[in-house]
Amino acid sequence: MAFQGEDLNELKFHLFQTDLVDVCFAISLLVFSCIIRALRWQFLLEPFDTIQFKKVFGATMVGYFGNGVLAFRLGELLKAYYVSKGTNLKVMQAFGTVIIERTMDIAAVIIIFILLIPWFPFEDNYIRYGALGFTGISILFIIGLYLAVKYRLDRNVKKLKWSSSNFGMIAFNAMSRLFEGMEILGKNENGWKIISTSILLWGIYYIETLILLRACGLSLELLEIGILLVLGSIVFGIPALPGSAGTYDAGIKYSLVMVFNITGEKALNYAIISHFVAYFPLLIIGLIYFFMGNIRLDAIKRVEVES
Repeated sequence: MAFQGEDLNELKFHLFQTDLVDVCFAISLLVFSCIIRALRWQFLLEPFDTIQFKKVFGATMVGYFGNGVLAFRLGELLKAYYVSKGTNLKVMQAFGTVIIERTMDIAAVIIIFILLIPWFPFEDNYIRYGALGFTGISILFIIGLYLAVKYRLDRNVKKLKWSSSNFGMIAFNAMSRLFEGMEILGKNENGWKIISTSILLWGIYYIETLILLRACGLSLELLEIGILLVLGSIVFGIPALPGSAGTYDAGIKYSLVMVFNITGEKALNYAIISHFVAYFPLLIIGLIYFFMGNIRLDAIKRVEVES
């Protein structure tokens, strides 16, 4: 879908015109953002155990590697497994903090979207329904998650008949650990540190988007860059193929063509370059930490038992 109807020779021309210095700068910023993301996660994990930053950073990169090679973002579970090894932290407790971390990212996208509503391209039906649908579902998810944790709905599961079976007991224990991990925000004393790192993280993403647009010879207004950041976050967050292959490229191309009137080849060129920057460097670094940690992809299968 992303490549359909495009002149490949024209696309090749634009690819070779890309400023590699800016691309390298964007890659450096993205790796730096991973350091900030790992620091924020370390703050979230503190109530459970004091975990060295290098281990948290390694787990963060392993998570990116897992998302790059596994479908449906199963790398997040691999990330929780990696960080819990050799600590007092249970896998599902760690996974609970990962859910909170991703929920904070969703909330950040919603806040940026709300701020940009006066300038958002609602005249396009696909973008309007996509943005409003994403926002509505996300808000309902956040509210549901808050109520489930606040009232510990996992305890009601224990009353169900099937929970007395072996599978039921494993599922209940895993769910309890998961809720314990999500309760962390109410007990965490690093609130301002978590908020500050979140703001810095999304500031880096904004600057990275600006630099990549410049690398591809595109120029958008500051508010337009914010709109592209929101649309890119939505399409990149779709739990589809490993590394959001296809969905990201088609979504970004469509956004640039329909909203900003950029030609298909230029739009696809930006989609390819930005996808490359967000995928391969983190995949390679994550692969290194994956082998250094002596773990296997089938570790996900052992999570239920070890939780």
